[in-house]
Amino acid sequence: MASGLSLIIEVRGIPDINTVAGLVGGAAAATPGNPLPLPPTGPQILHYVWGVDLTALIPPKVGDATLLLSTVYDEAFEPYIRDLVLANPKPFNDAAGLIVGLEDLTPVQNNLPAFIDFVRKNDLTHGGTTPFSEAYTWSVSQIVGALGSGWQPSDGGGQAGEGAVGDGS
Repeated sequence: MASGLSLIIEVRGIPDINTVAGLVGGAAAATPGNPLPLPPTGPQILHYVWGVDLTALIPPKVGDATLLLSTVYDEAFEPYIRDLVLANPKPFNDAAGLIVGLEDLTPVQNNLPAFIDFVRKNDLTHGGTTPFSEAYTWSVSQIVGALGSGWQPSDGGGQAGEGAVGDGS
């Protein structure tokens, strides 16, 4: 069963939400038709993060902007954050310099307990302790297994739901 992470952060000195979402997402090398391969060893994390600029709704107290970064994950909260950071620490270290409250926690991989605590305190689900609903019953591991290694995303030319995992096609 998946859990949701909805992280509200204040940031300094960024032009737009895509800067932080891109840093934390760490997916600069992934492009449509050329997805990043899952690592052959280590955590099998399929990570997709999206952001919403909340500055107009929640004015920052200290920073220049208030952002909501959201994702969905399959693991327990602490192992998920740990595995995500350790799998690729660079984007987290780059983003930490922009996020109010993380400036002194670099390198993030060497400050994991404090980083995990920061995320939990600023997560609307409080590290998965607040109820979260989802419409899908498959985990990331089940989806990746069903897709196999030759799967490529649709070009958008099919009908709605065509080729979706679990739709019987």
